[in-house]
Amino acid sequence: MADATSAQRVFVSIADQLRSDIAQGLYADGEPLPSEDELAARFQVASRTINRAVELLKSDGHVVGRRGSGVYVQTPLAIRHEPYSEPAVPHRAAGAWAAGEPPAFDIDRVALTSDPPPADIASALGLATEQAALTWVARYSVHQRPVKLTRTFVPVALLPKTSAARADASPRRLTMLLADLGLTAVHAVMQTRGRSPSSEDCDLLGIPVGRFVLDSRLTACDEQNRVLAVEQTVMDTAAFVVAHSVDLREAR
Repeated sequence: MADATSAQRVFVSIADQLRSDIAQGLYADGEPLPSEDELAARFQVASRTINRAVELLKSDGHVVGRRGSGVYVQTPLAIRHEPYSEPAVPHRAAGAWAAGEPPAFDIDRVALTSDPPPADIASALGLATEQAALTWVARYSVHQRPVKLTRTFVPVALLPKTSAARADASPRRLTMLLADLGLTAVHAVMQTRGRSPSSEDCDLLGIPVGRFVLDSRLTACDEQNRVLAVEQTVMDTAAFVVAHSVDLREAR
């Protein structure tokens, strides 16, 4: 057991050193990382150990692999995420963005489907296995890098058949979408947790399987406490920090 722990500390320590090198500008953004053989020679370890260290860097967003080309340094973003913020307009507080401060996310993919939602979403909506939900999907990018997905699920049975919004895939704030559908939410609960990405998350965000995502879910209810919608936001953990404002005067 001690040998295994020692071996693990070696590749973790190498990953820590490479992160430090990147932070200090030894390897610039977009620059290829030295080959596994070169790094193995530098750290006096086997190539497999370097491979494991580089996989850690891929998982936390410090490098990105390009098939047939190698591994390249990627400066992690630091997008500020605050619950209930307008999804199309990022927070503009100082330090909110590490890579410049764009006026808004770029929405580069939208879709509208009508299918049974994933089991956990169906349970939150009170749907049976085969019951469908209308699902609005949007992908948000920064500097042409996908960083966030939103999926909004509304039970088909709740929707007026004449609602024009049933065919409108435009992403918009949940309260606005529900109003367009003729539904009124009066309260909501938000929960955020880390999880492994689904295969669809990996494909749409372009992230490795080993990187966790932040899954933030806003469950909206009406006056009768009936669940009207679940808005799921999936964020690349290599791009976001979760921020909360705290008034320290309240603690006095």
